[in-house]
Amino acid sequence: MADKILLDNQEYHFSTDALPCLITYAEKSGGSHFSITVLADLFLRGAKVLMLTAYPAAKDNFLEQTQGHENKIIYATDADQLDSDSQAIILESGNERLFMQAILQLPDLKERVVLIKNMEVFSQAVFDACHGLPKLILSGDLDKCEIKDQIAAKKFKAIIAFTKPQTALPIDIPDLEKYTGYLWSTEQQGIVSIEMNNQ
Repeated sequence: MADKILLDNQEYHFSTDALPCLITYAEKSGGSHFSITVLADLFLRGAKVLMLTAYPAAKDNFLEQTQGHENKIIYATDADQLDSDSQAIILESGNERLFMQAILQLPDLKERVVLIKNMEVFSQAVFDACHGLPKLILSGDLDKCEIKDQIAAKKFKAIIAFTKPQTALPIDIPDLEKYTGYLWSTEQQGIVSIEMNNQ
């Protein structure tokens, strides 16, 4: 069962209408877990998803939050395993080449929520490949990205910050307690956090 997203202490569900979205955070600030929870929540409410992360822990977190739905999820290590009938496609951690193949190969790509997690680890080629995707979530430490200024200049419908980046963003981020983030979207603003599911 997915952890619960809270906006100003009320349960909140992220909508694909709020995409593309940027989630920026420094290490150990809560943004990493939040990113996976957003994707798991969207998946559990019917969205098709594609996930590229740098590290396997994110895959494990997603699988933990979507227990009982394993038959809808595939873990792909090779292009032959890219199956557009699967609701969720998790790509082998750090495999940029496989991501490029998925971008070219998946006929339903524009219907999928595409999460690039640990964006600071990946090359500009990854960002170039997903530039025009309508349901994109970029997640990671903006300040450590090699193209941070280009990312900051992109038009996002939602920006969530768990720490204030040095890279200028078009929003004013308030002082935040640990494990809380500031959500700005075209529809609303407020403080987001995660309520852990202890089952």
